[in-house]
Amino acid sequence: MKSLCLIVNPNAGTRQARRFLPEIISVFNRAGYLCSVYITEKRDDAAVFTRANAGGMDLIVACGGDGTLNEVISGLLLGGHRTPLGYIPCGSTNDFANGLGLPVAPLIAAEKIVSGRPCMLDVGLFAPDRYFSYTASFGAFTSVSWSTSQNAKNLLGHTAYVLEGIRSLADIHPIHMRITADGQIYEEDYIFGAVCNSTSLGGVLKLENSDVHMSDGLFETLLIPFPADLLALNRILNALRIRHYDDDSLQFLRASSFLFEGGPDVTWTLDGEAAGGSARVEIRNVHNAISLVC
Repeated sequence: MKSLCLIVNPNAGTRQARRFLPEIISVFNRAGYLCSVYITEKRDDAAVFTRANAGGMDLIVACGGDGTLNEVISGLLLGGHRTPLGYIPCGSTNDFANGLGLPVAPLIAAEKIVSGRPCMLDVGLFAPDRYFSYTASFGAFTSVSWSTSQNAKNLLGHTAYVLEGIRSLADIHPIHMRITADGQIYEEDYIFGAVCNSTSLGGVLKLENSDVHMSDGLFETLLIPFPADLLALNRILNALRIRHYDDDSLQFLRASSFLFEGGPDVTWTLDGEAAGGSARVEIRNVHNAISLVC
């Protein structure tokens, strides 16, 4: 039989992984996989386990939220493994899954993994050695995912993110940033910036499917300059609401590498998890870095 390791975060989202675990294993068994299960208990468990063990497996499956997927991808890349990856999304917003059109019902997702085919996807390198699957961001909204309590996520799901995002508007302040994107320089005060490879950012901002290609070697980047007055702020909010990212009040660009130079107190998040701050941040697109069954 082929070997499969199922890495489960039992506390992700509404904890669907716990309820459907026996049925998920049965799906893999019927498809000819000898399924072993690893249950995470704390942050970075999935990354450490994957890095040490993925090389001997025919398939690795992450079952949890975007943070769990981030850890498994990091473990694969840091370990130098080319093992195909499956994803059963059980988080609160499932941005990565939504960007690819993956099913969010656990049993359907498992069935799609055993009947699907591997596709090469890009991954972001947040230098020197951290990876992200769909977004690296700073400014307003960036603390929404990791500042929202797990209980709130479990009770409210996507609504919890939206509520926290609205509340964070009261804390908006200018962030001066010099950004070099494939040699092009942008410099001014911003309230938000996101380098992304997904149609959804934290369940708050949305990009059109036609704007995002997850294996083209490029990232889509949305930058929101600091508004000069309330009229400018209203224009920004309206452009975001109707998804007019080509509006003059916003900056939308594509590039394969970025250098962000700002204050050391700028807080970044990677796939919704806090990543700390640095005065100089390099981000690079790692083209066709992982093989995802989809």
